Amino acid sequence: MFIKLYKVNKRHSADGEQFYLSEVSINVTQITFMSENVHLKTMLREGKLNMDLNKEADFTDLRLNGKEEITVIGSPSIIESKILYGSTKTLLRG
Repeated sequence: MFIKLYKVNKRHSADGEQFYLSEVSINVTQITFMSENVHLKTMLREGKLNMDLNKEADFTDLRLNGKEEITVIGSPSIIESKILYGSTKTLLRG
């Protein structure tokens, strides 16, 4: 099962670090670890992220298969609820 999330990406330029979002689909069976990213939340509140987001937005680090780590928008509890909601869907047969 896949869930759609918004990944925080960073690129380096002459102006310094620039952040942008991209939509990703994550296979939930590949997630091995989730933790809140307080650093990005602090940067957002201080106005150091050049993204048009609500100042109360949360960020979560996801480790996929123990290899790749990505940061997505949303608290760990929100991500977990998306996973649980998606796994309770049933197929209706007519």
